[in-house]
Amino acid sequence: MTFRWDGGFIMVSWDKFEEGIEWYTKHMGWTCLDSVVTPVGKKAFLKMPRLGVVTLKSFEGEFEHLKSEGDFEGHTRVGFEVTNLEDALSYFEKEGIKISNMVTLPTGQVSFDIHSFDNARITAVHNRSLEGQFPEARVTGFGDVNVRIGVKDINKAVAWYRENLGVKVVEQNDNYAHLQVEDAYDWMQLSQVFYDNIWLEKIEGITFEKANPSVRNYFDVRPVLFHETYNQLKDNGLNPSEVAGNPHNGWAGFHFFDLDGNRINVWSYPA
Repeated sequence: MTFRWDGGFIMVSWDKFEEGIEWYTKHMGWTCLDSVVTPVGKKAFLKMPRLGVVTLKSFEGEFEHLKSEGDFEGHTRVGFEVTNLEDALSYFEKEGIKISNMVTLPTGQVSFDIHSFDNARITAVHNRSLEGQFPEARVTGFGDVNVRIGVKDINKAVAWYRENLGVKVVEQNDNYAHLQVEDAYDWMQLSQVFYDNIWLEKIEGITFEKANPSVRNYFDVRPVLFHETYNQLKDNGLNPSEVAGNPHNGWAGFHFFDLDGNRINVWSYPA
């Protein structure tokens, strides 16, 4: 099985889809490249000014993978980048956009959650090295901390992610683990290997259950390996969801869960 990190979806209801596009373009400073209706629902491709395109995706009742079931966001956070911290905070306050308390990551970077359209949780990480750039945007791209995942036991979680996602372990202690996985875009489009960063964080005194976050990170599997990977996960007892779509004719996706109920999303599409 070969998984590569490949960005993600921000989910929104079908009826509010166009309103969601307007919200993200206005408040985040993103550009809508295109908006389409596909066999698996509505999609809009939102270009962030420095790095990356995130897909706005409608919830769908037909496919288990794309349903809106429960509102527990869980403990997986997709990392987006803020370059102008004070300006962004001032803008959010002026517009009445709620943010969480700030935390300092093991990298020394400041991070906080933005309660965005329909309360979807966007996690921002401050990139101090780019302070002053992209002044018209609040969120400028995917961050260099790509994913933060809360777990109960670091050692058990590291072993699980190594076995099931093939991650590299860069650093590990009792409270954090820094993992890396190849980036899909660089491998597919540029024929080079670049590593994205996943942080496992030990958290205590909270509820662990299967989550259904609105902001979802995705790992890419190439179409030729899609069904083999899916069947391997089933053989390993991970009970992946039914497949939505068709990886050979277009987009397809499914999900499964880690030891702590964190949702792992997988997609595939012809490059």
